[in-house]
Amino acid sequence: MTGPTAYKIGTTALSPLLPLWLRRRVARGKEDPSRLSERYGHASQSRPHGPLIWLHGASVGETQMIRPLIDRLLAADPARHILVTSGTVTSAQLLAKQLPERAIHQYLPADTPKATARFIDHWQPDLGVFAESDLWPNLIMTAGRADIPLALINARMSDKSLHGWRRRRALAKAVFEPFKLLLAADDRTATGLSDLTGHSVPMIGSLKYDAPPLRFDKREAERLQAVIGDRPIWLAASTHLAEEAVFHRLRKDFPDACLIWLPRHPDRGAAISETSGLPLRSRGEIPTPAGYVMDTLGEMGLALALADICVLGGSFHDSLMGHNPLEAARAGVPILSGANMASFADLYAAMRSARATLIVAEPALADHIRNGMDGLLSDMADRAKAFAAAQTGALNKTVAALEALL
Repeated sequence: MTGPTAYKIGTTALSPLLPLWLRRRVARGKEDPSRLSERYGHASQSRPHGPLIWLHGASVGETQMIRPLIDRLLAADPARHILVTSGTVTSAQLLAKQLPERAIHQYLPADTPKATARFIDHWQPDLGVFAESDLWPNLIMTAGRADIPLALINARMSDKSLHGWRRRRALAKAVFEPFKLLLAADDRTATGLSDLTGHSVPMIGSLKYDAPPLRFDKREAERLQAVIGDRPIWLAASTHLAEEAVFHRLRKDFPDACLIWLPRHPDRGAAISETSGLPLRSRGEIPTPAGYVMDTLGEMGLALALADICVLGGSFHDSLMGHNPLEAARAGVPILSGANMASFADLYAAMRSARATLIVAEPALADHIRNGMDGLLSDMADRAKAFAAAQTGALNKTVAALEALL
């Protein structure tokens, strides 16, 4: 059996192992021990009165993407509240600083029948909205049985993910049937979801195109710039453990430049600092002219404000699949990426056609970084900024479609 019944039986059978799994995640810093009850579906807050819209994003990228959507949905009705769920500690920490009034955060319950039933019974949202591809069968089927309308927005699925759903047609039918609205971010996903569901799924573009430029503290940027001095600055952004050696090697090519290193996972900061000898922002240290490890949440905007060129990580090892280049594009910073960016293949293809970014193998990276610090890639940065500005529209279409469901 590969259908919904088999999935429900399997997750029920594995439920006794949930405490062990969560304890191991706590030990690795991947769970908040004070909020473990939320993983069992026990709410840590009361349901607010009035209409409640539930938005789910897997981690930092997805929850940051839906922030403008939260503001628009709240502004449309002063009686509304928003429930945001996510699955990572870093996303919860960032949202704690960002969520407006009438918006609350909970950790997503584990996808067991009992935990998801507790979650749905307590919150009883008027609409459930999933972002991108973080789909949990028990949770979705439980919401469907409770007659909660569901929407999948900014849907993005790789060929591998779509192939997996095709191999499990019965489960796919049970998962996608409760969705009253499906909006794809790219043509591949629109075609794949149309095949899986048997009806046309529109491609409206990516919500990530509609995000505003990242905010940052201008006075803090001036303070850090004064400490660094006149040295050129290159940014290693959203890097992963698997590719850290690339950036350690690159440092040797730029003894007179400043490296700002911003790891994708802040808990990597201490290890990078120890290996590189660079000061660590989370310890309150200040940069040296040689560099700085920025391992604090929500400071990509500050790092981009300082940088002459951005080398976007998550793309310099075969195990990785790339990150969104549009944040750097909106900041007007030249962008270099490695070849492993399958998660954003369509976006990079469009940007390369517009001559708005460069895909660079490691042996050529140093030369391109030097060109960026010398100002030779400023035209490319201007094209990237113009490209990002021209791609808007998905947010308005998404809001209109969700309002129609409500």
